[in-house]
Amino acid sequence: MKIKIGTLMCIIVLFSACQDYLPKPHAYPRVVYPIKEYMQTISDCPFTFETPVYSKLVPYGSENNCWYNLEYTPFDATLHLSYVPINSTADLDSLAEDAYRMVFKPHLQRAEEIIEREISDSTTGLFGMIYDLEGKTATPFNFYITDGKENFFRGSFYFNKNTKRDSVLPIYHFLNEDIMRSIVTFRFKE
Repeated sequence: MKIKIGTLMCIIVLFSACQDYLPKPHAYPRVVYPIKEYMQTISDCPFTFETPVYSKLVPYGSENNCWYNLEYTPFDATLHLSYVPINSTADLDSLAEDAYRMVFKPHLQRAEEIIEREISDSTTGLFGMIYDLEGKTATPFNFYITDGKENFFRGSFYFNKNTKRDSVLPIYHFLNEDIMRSIVTFRFKE
């Protein structure tokens, strides 16, 4: 009888020590979202925009000096950014067509839907296109911004690992707000 009472007391003590225990679903890690704060980008390139403080703007390669990766390190995700000056070898129509093809050609089979939204800001003279891709695609978000005369800027968002959309959707929505903030604050330097 004493052994049973002692065992019962040990079990009660063990369970009472775990007051803060919260069961978690299998395979869904806890995500801690940082506070949204932004800073202006600093580069020698002819553009500027705001990025979250928990991201890092890293130059991509040495050949294209205005190509960057905006790394969202807490989430293992990257926004690939490329700047191309509009000139006789890279005209606006061909750059916009390339951006369109980069969205539709590889993703048309896998995407459930591709939603196109126009960017148009009459105060800054900027325009472009946003492509939201839904379904099992490698990149859920692409965009381009241009002034139509001298500058063309393109972005494509990726998670760095193979993911299931439903498991990263809350993270994507969190980061999508940051990408939209970057687009809204984007300016070409004069």
